[in-house]
Amino acid sequence: FAIGPHLCRPGAKTLVAPDGSALKLTEKEVAILRYLHRAGAATVSRDELVQEVFGYHAEVTTHTLETHIYRLRQKLEIDPSAARLLVTDPGGYRLMA
Repeated sequence: FAIGPHLCRPGAKTLVAPDGSALKLTEKEVAILRYLHRAGAATVSRDELVQEVFGYHAEVTTHTLETHIYRLRQKLEIDPSAARLLVTDPGGYRLMA
């Protein structure tokens, strides 16, 4: 599936850039991208992502999700500090088409 100019290949755990180069993705990175992609234009809450991807209850305090989002932005974004593809919305995260 496409994420902006990139092509995500979940089976191969790769993110293919427009120039054809491929970056390896971790299992959790693939799961996050897949879940957000399935949500379409909807914002997915942090608690929902933590539950669905990591299997943690919402009450668990962890920065695991934020760490994975940070690393994904390093791979996806031209300027990770100004995310345009993997955005933070009030209450959660969303992939931009």
